[in-house]
Amino acid sequence: MDPIASRLIRNTTLAHTPLLDTNPIMANHVSLQDKFYPIRTSLPSSIILPEANGYNFELKPQFINTLSKFHGLESENAYFFIWEFEEACLMMRIFQLGTDAVRLRFIPFVLKDMAKKWLYNLPVSSFSSWDDFVKVFLKKFYPIHKTALIRKNIMQYR
Repeated sequence: MDPIASRLIRNTTLAHTPLLDTNPIMANHVSLQDKFYPIRTSLPSSIILPEANGYNFELKPQFINTLSKFHGLESENAYFFIWEFEEACLMMRIFQLGTDAVRLRFIPFVLKDMAKKWLYNLPVSSFSSWDDFVKVFLKKFYPIHKTALIRKNIMQYR
């Protein structure tokens, strides 16, 4: 018998011994390729959505497409974005939802890039009303140095 073939036979017979089958490490065999892919988990939202009056409502894609997007860039004006977003949401009437509920349901769709990452990194159940969201949002994306610069420009205006 060929020595390589005898080694292969011995290895295959050892793999099926009862001692190896009861080993917990071998019982949960996961390939190395599977270990390279992270497990997907879903996290609870940072937004506590207000209750709807009914269960039948639809957030239509054409509503989302009309809303302006906010990327969280230094060049973007957070106050103007909030004003424009509130104005657009006032035109969308969903009878089962109040104005806060509409705004809180649409805001994750309009935040992009850094702003979306910021939203996903907030603690679970961070806010439950639109006013709470606006305070947290402006604190992050309209920092004090911008306000100080505007105040300085106003004070030096002649």
